[in-house]
Amino acid sequence: MYTWWTSDRSLNTYEEMLAAFNTARNPLKGKPVNHNWRLYMLEDNKTIRINCEGYGSEPLADVTPDNIITFIARDNHMYNMAQTYVSSFYRWFPFVVQRHRKGLYRIGSSKKIDEAMNNLKEGDSHYTHFSKVIQGMPSYFKGLQFNLLTGDCLNQKPDDKFIERPAQRKEWRKHLTQFKKGLKARAKVHALDGIAQEVLNEAQAQNRWDRKKPDWSADEWQDLLENSIRKNVFPREILKGFIQTTMSSYNPAIPSPKEIMDTVDKVMNDLSIPMRRRFNVFEKEGYDEQKYQSYAGGYKEVS
Repeated sequence: MYTWWTSDRSLNTYEEMLAAFNTARNPLKGKPVNHNWRLYMLEDNKTIRINCEGYGSEPLADVTPDNIITFIARDNHMYNMAQTYVSSFYRWFPFVVQRHRKGLYRIGSSKKIDEAMNNLKEGDSHYTHFSKVIQGMPSYFKGLQFNLLTGDCLNQKPDDKFIERPAQRKEWRKHLTQFKKGLKARAKVHALDGIAQEVLNEAQAQNRWDRKKPDWSADEWQDLLENSIRKNVFPREILKGFIQTTMSSYNPAIPSPKEIMDTVDKVMNDLSIPMRRRFNVFEKEGYDEQKYQSYAGGYKEVS
């Protein structure tokens, strides 16, 4: 059976990561695993940190001598770098990352996936069985932990379930529609070109891979966005933020109205849940209490 989810290059344990780190030419600069990930030693001289080096440097996970790995990257980081994680993370570390639906990515131990796939019965569809295995993997969240030796997840949570209030949802949609209409009108008459030129001028003095862009997962940007949508106002800062997000490092030109609105749609889709929380749309969040039972600090589905 073809087992693509395993790799002979993968660093599977703390000891293997430590041995790799000890070969670093300059320990302070870390040990590159490949061009996407790098190992560092924290100040306690015990904990190994895995950094994602794709665009800038972001802490991904900490690995301790007891072979416990704790993922510390923001949820938004996983979504933004999804293609990298899904396509190649398993080649260098013993985990498979798969997209389940928008905003929800599952991550599971290659060891556990291999065990489950070896239970494939004769005549069963390989694809169908693999899909079922993936559906049972934990959804990613900051703080997710695994035991590297056993592959067990130590704190799996059930998938989020949201029940909306119809009246509040209608109000939220009304505010959002008005806000987008206002943005589209401004973009259509090229009222944003002056800001775009300002961003372009600033970008020319910056490193190609380090353009200044908003972190839409940060509270300060979500506060600004919420206030703009509620009051249907368009402060220069929010307009500049959308333009900075739109402008590509590969094509640093003034964006078209369509490109700006495509960016607005993407940002709003990515922030759909936190924005709806701020507009009090959800009546209930969490999961079906009857469907799950607790185990070892996590949850498993009751059959």
